[in-house]
Amino acid sequence: MVGNYDLKPEDQLLLNCSLTLLSGENIKRIKQLTNQDLDWNYLIDLAYKHRLSPLLYWHLNRSSPEAIPSNLKLELKEHFHKNVQKNLMMFKELLEVVDILQKQGVVPIPYKGPVLAILIYKNLGFRIFGDLDFYVPIEDVPRTRDILVNEGYEPWEKLTSAQEKSFYKFQREYHFINKLTGINLEIKWKFLSTLIPTSNEPVFQENEFFKEVNLDQFKVKTISPEYLILILSIHNASHAYSSLYRFCDISELIRYCSNIKWEYLLKIADDWGVKRIFLINLKILRELFQIQLPGDVLELINNSNVDEVSKDIVKRLFTSKPRGVLEKVVFHSNLREKRKDKLKTILIMIFLPTPGVIESVSLPRALEPLYYILRVFQMVKNVITNQ
Repeated sequence: MVGNYDLKPEDQLLLNCSLTLLSGENIKRIKQLTNQDLDWNYLIDLAYKHRLSPLLYWHLNRSSPEAIPSNLKLELKEHFHKNVQKNLMMFKELLEVVDILQKQGVVPIPYKGPVLAILIYKNLGFRIFGDLDFYVPIEDVPRTRDILVNEGYEPWEKLTSAQEKSFYKFQREYHFINKLTGINLEIKWKFLSTLIPTSNEPVFQENEFFKEVNLDQFKVKTISPEYLILILSIHNASHAYSSLYRFCDISELIRYCSNIKWEYLLKIADDWGVKRIFLINLKILRELFQIQLPGDVLELINNSNVDEVSKDIVKRLFTSKPRGVLEKVVFHSNLREKRKDKLKTILIMIFLPTPGVIESVSLPRALEPLYYILRVFQMVKNVITNQ
């Protein structure tokens, strides 16, 4: 299940427990691994780091309950049940936000988080999510912000009207917190990370991109599963493939979908300039999670020169070695195929004004280019302090 990677028994155990439905081979391997002398503290810390503690507890408690040290078993159990309670509260809030916005004429598109947990994992308790994500068309964002503020949500970003215009231009999401529940919301007007821009954002407005689903007898519009595979793969790359739970989401989504049009998805990825990014996801998913891929896709992966970067990603998944600022720039530029995209990525990472830069000073439109200079100063400071 773990390809050619040199992983510890604890790493392998977590991977075998990271699926919603286990095969007989998974269960057999779990029993073999739990019979070894494991570093349980390392395993639990790793599960927390990658947001996989619910699945670890669920499967260990069913396949090898006697192997878990009693104190850690109690800790995992309590964490699991607290997560279920939190997720139920977040799911309730998701439905309330959708209802409030729809009644005001705004159609939000929830995705990730509770939507994935219910549709793909089939269990709200299997997923840990930190916030609720909604997509809203850019023209509806100001109205959405006002509605949420009236409902008791507090925006993280404190912006003047001039800063707001710059924020819409340079960024892609607003952050809110419910002052009563403490739940965080993200309202996005772009699906893709600012780090991986594409000129094909208009395709996200097409009807086939969306799908209406029933959540607790409540009709909600979300992203069609096939497109979501690609969106989550790009999102994973924007975070430098740094957490196993993002791979798990894509793995479960692929298992959920029937008759995936791989040729079509790869063509879209190629059109968007993210084919290499997509293939890296698929290679690691194939080797760590044993997803089934057609022969022509496997051949494409094998001929795509993604072995070394995949090995580096997997190695870092199971170590605490972070990339430095300049390492991140090199890494993200190397994910792109075309020279123009590599250059664009470098320029974005160096010059694109961050939320902190925009919040630091309010500039009129005529002086907006100064944000680029402020971002460079911020970047230099980060290099010096290695943040």
